[in-house]
Amino acid sequence: MATDFFNEDQRLFIDRRVDWARYFRLKRASEVDVGAEVETYKTILRTTGEICAEIAKEAREHWHEEVSLQDGFVQKPPHIDAGYEKLRRAGLICLTLDPEYGGYALPAIVNCAYLEMVSRADTSLMTIVGLQAGVATDIEKYGSAEIKALYLPKFIAGEHQGSMDLTEPQAGSDLGNIATKVTQEGDRYFVDGEKIFITNGGSGIHLVLAREAATAAQSKGTTNGLNLMLVPRVLPDGTPNRMRTARVERKMGIHGSPTCVIEFDHAEGFLLGKAGQGFKAMLDLMNNARLGVAAQALGVAQAAYDEARAYAEQRVQFGQPILQQPLVKSMLTLMVINIQAARALIYHTAATIDQADALRTYLESKRCHGDPDRAKLQQELEHKLALIRFYTPLTKYYATEISNHVTRAGIQVHGGIGYMAESPAGHYHSDSIITTIYEGTSEIQASFALKEMAKGALFTALEETKGELEGLRSKFPGLVQQVFDGMAFITEASEALLGDPQYALLNAKRVSEMVIDVVVGAELLLQAQYDEVKLDVAGSFIRRRIPAVEMNARRIRGGDATRIRRYDRILGLGG
Repeated sequence: MATDFFNEDQRLFIDRRVDWARYFRLKRASEVDVGAEVETYKTILRTTGEICAEIAKEAREHWHEEVSLQDGFVQKPPHIDAGYEKLRRAGLICLTLDPEYGGYALPAIVNCAYLEMVSRADTSLMTIVGLQAGVATDIEKYGSAEIKALYLPKFIAGEHQGSMDLTEPQAGSDLGNIATKVTQEGDRYFVDGEKIFITNGGSGIHLVLAREAATAAQSKGTTNGLNLMLVPRVLPDGTPNRMRTARVERKMGIHGSPTCVIEFDHAEGFLLGKAGQGFKAMLDLMNNARLGVAAQALGVAQAAYDEARAYAEQRVQFGQPILQQPLVKSMLTLMVINIQAARALIYHTAATIDQADALRTYLESKRCHGDPDRAKLQQELEHKLALIRFYTPLTKYYATEISNHVTRAGIQVHGGIGYMAESPAGHYHSDSIITTIYEGTSEIQASFALKEMAKGALFTALEETKGELEGLRSKFPGLVQQVFDGMAFITEASEALLGDPQYALLNAKRVSEMVIDVVVGAELLLQAQYDEVKLDVAGSFIRRRIPAVEMNARRIRGGDATRIRRYDRILGLGG
């Protein structure tokens, strides 16, 4: 049902946890009927839910169907094209783009709910839709007026899809090793090289990170001298460009999403942003993609839980549904708590992005001139941007790992049938695994978060979280105190990481999880003031996770980098 896709958890956050009045006051130049605007957002999400309910059935029945390469063209399974067409006809493509080009300029939090629903219906389809919006957003930010006018309306109309072309055989996460070259000839640019593992590689528009040929020797091994190029399969004059899809990969999951090898043979491209600063431009797309992958992971986790819950209700053993077996009930309850915890972090991060966007819009507008609070608002914006840089890798790390745990538990609830090739439970797990890998593995996300901690983001996050919880001390004294205790454990443990980068990296995932547990516990409590069941979720999460924060703090304080030498001996490294 559509109401199931646009669920109570999403509605609670949108209705209760966003200061929409302030958002619109900062964002818009004219007076806004806040209630009407928010209702429009919810109408979009309800419509998305209705369509996703239709898409889900076809996706389940055709999960095994794979992408193929025929005469150099990528062919997606029919159900993928059919699902995309339903969204396109409803105008539900590239929702965050500016109305100037035909978009809705949806806030990040609403877009996250949209992506979660699409992924819940068909995870493969979500990769296509999500990347299309991400590529269009980068074009909107960095493209020239001519490029934006030429391409963005067609993205919104669904006539163009996009891909992000980063990875090369020798350059996975280490983008400093990119060897694909871009050569400038007069006022034109040409790209030569090969990209691998390109999601939605059959698309018509490719954003390619390529090294300036003229300075390649000097910039080799660094992210300097990289250009972000828009490379279309068909040039504006209708000429086919000199690029081709050389291969389509076969994968464990997301079979309906094309993953390709792309070759560029002096293909013409158009520069986005400034020459030599392509890495910075690509980071915007990557960060947006990481939040999108978190929403994707959440959607497939929700689908896996729904499937497991339905099966547990109808599967009778020993005279009763297995849902009544205490261990199965416990497993399903933990799935619910984990899903709601991941959603809390994703939406908390998205709401922070929206706050920063509204602040930036106001500060850059004429309306801000003469505002006596301008300096204070600028400081608030910088504070929010620091949190976004910190929370984005944490969100991607947590939501995708949770998705793996939830989908694996879904198989366990099904028992032997969950292991069968035709089982949806197994399909969900196969789809979820990639989310911990692409757009940066979990280990890379933890290391990124660690870098932001070293810049002061950790204490900024803890201070903000503590400030938000202060008002709930009298209402939930015991639970609030446990979260505050968790903050103290993190502060104590962080001192043991100072001055030893290797030891800090060794504990990057552990300290990331400690921060996540505190931030999520606080967010769930903030939601609990509006919903009694949410209080049960918050209490269960905090009682389970804050002791883990304390244990992790003790492990960090009690160890040092000599553990690495022990690992070397166990692995037989270094003689």
